[in-house]
Amino acid sequence: MQTRCPYCHAYTPLAAGLSVGASVDCVACDRSYLVSEKAIQEGKTGPGGRFSNFWVRGESGDIGLGLTGALAVVLTLLFYLLVVGPLGETYLGQLFGNRGWVPYVISDLAIWSAVLLVVRYRRLARQTQVFSLRLLPRDLAERITPEKVPTFTENLQGLAESHPGNLLITRLIRALEHFSIRRSVSETVDQLRLSAERDENAIESGYTMLRVFIWAIPILGFIGTVLGIGASVGGFSEAVSSASDLDVMKDSIGVVTSGLGVAFDTTLLALVTSVLIMFPTSSLQKAEEDYLARVDEYCQRRLVSRLESSSPDGPSDAGPGPWADRLAEALLDALERRGAKGL
Repeated sequence: MQTRCPYCHAYTPLAAGLSVGASVDCVACDRSYLVSEKAIQEGKTGPGGRFSNFWVRGESGDIGLGLTGALAVVLTLLFYLLVVGPLGETYLGQLFGNRGWVPYVISDLAIWSAVLLVVRYRRLARQTQVFSLRLLPRDLAERITPEKVPTFTENLQGLAESHPGNLLITRLIRALEHFSIRRSVSETVDQLRLSAERDENAIESGYTMLRVFIWAIPILGFIGTVLGIGASVGGFSEAVSSASDLDVMKDSIGVVTSGLGVAFDTTLLALVTSVLIMFPTSSLQKAEEDYLARVDEYCQRRLVSRLESSSPDGPSDAGPGPWADRLAEALLDALERRGAKGL
């Protein structure tokens, strides 16, 4: 079973032995909430059913490797049955199907990488859809004060029903709730900066497995080459030791050279595959970083610029000075980090 978080609406697996009334930590926003019967029912009937968290642990978390890995194995089998098999004795057929076990592993890792990239791309496409929505409509209020926060939060939570776990909606809800409690614009800006850093780290860590694949595939190619050279040299040594004339030795040399060609084919396959994975991975990561920058800009233009602490008991920071300085500092830090990564 799984439950639905009342804050960010992401789905969290319910551990064995837990039931209604138990405390659960959301996998997406890390908030604790009490399990209710409604949360369990929504977890059963929500988008993706009980398998949704195999793909993505929250919209800003890691993509689940269980189902993607199993799907990659199935696609690899289909690739060999429908593509490699009919190629038969052609060069590509021999390259993938007659070079030992290494090409099989390389193909599986390459297809697994492709599955992860497709899932991340589709998730990014869903994330960007909310920019066209009226998240903080001005007809509710021109200035956002602590007293008006429930109105905006209710509107965002309604939109979150159709966009569960969306990063921008979740960040706005957290910031508004923080502003409602603390009644301080400057502290809300600090909270937004922490959320931005956390989302940036989540995006960065989400590419760990893809980087491992990009690193592991060439290593597998070198392993295949070493195995091929070892087998060729071993076969040549046996042939020379039992050779009785020069013609036999010539035939043995031919076997060695053809064996070396087979061995180096695995390295060729690995290097080409690694390059083919590297380019879309870098492109998608750049697109996700641009999306985070767009979220930061949206929060600054549509939220922070409209916050106003109207309570006389709250901190006196309604003017633009304190929070504007903090926001400028946060944006400069973000630009420096992204610039350093680009270099």
